[in-house]
Amino acid sequence: MMNYAKRVFFLLILLSISGFFWSKLDWTSVNKSIDSQYPSVASISTQSLKEKMEQQEVITIIDVRDSEEFDVSHLRGAINVHDASGINLPIDTSIVVYCSVGIRSAQFAKRLTKRGYTDVLNLRGSIFEWANKGYPLQRGEQNVTVVHPYNKRWGSLLKESLHAYDKGS
Repeated sequence: MMNYAKRVFFLLILLSISGFFWSKLDWTSVNKSIDSQYPSVASISTQSLKEKMEQQEVITIIDVRDSEEFDVSHLRGAINVHDASGINLPIDTSIVVYCSVGIRSAQFAKRLTKRGYTDVLNLRGSIFEWANKGYPLQRGEQNVTVVHPYNKRWGSLLKESLHAYDKGS
């Protein structure tokens, strides 16, 4: 037991020295991390997805966030799915996946491509960037202007005015 405690203590020291706990999150570091961890995952910008949606292109949009996050708001037409193995669509279906910032969705996209899906894109910046740009959000069929901020650290990438807990939602 003592050996485990020493290892945890040592790990915490290393993380604190590297600035992990105190470093400020920003989009550049988040996107760089996603690109380096998931180099085989293709992405689509929020602007490009918005244009495709406005042109009514046929796209399956998958929100991989927890149900509590999805219930606060989501992109129009999105379905909430947590397990890539539960997807049973034609292999060439155009799929866009998103989460809060793009990390969970990149993992999901990688799993889908490993299963043979050929047209899978991760939404760059995910719902936080989408909302930050003022693009439309829904809760069911109702238009809303708030997003679940995930937690305080990750929520720092979302404009404060868009945080659901600040709006009484």
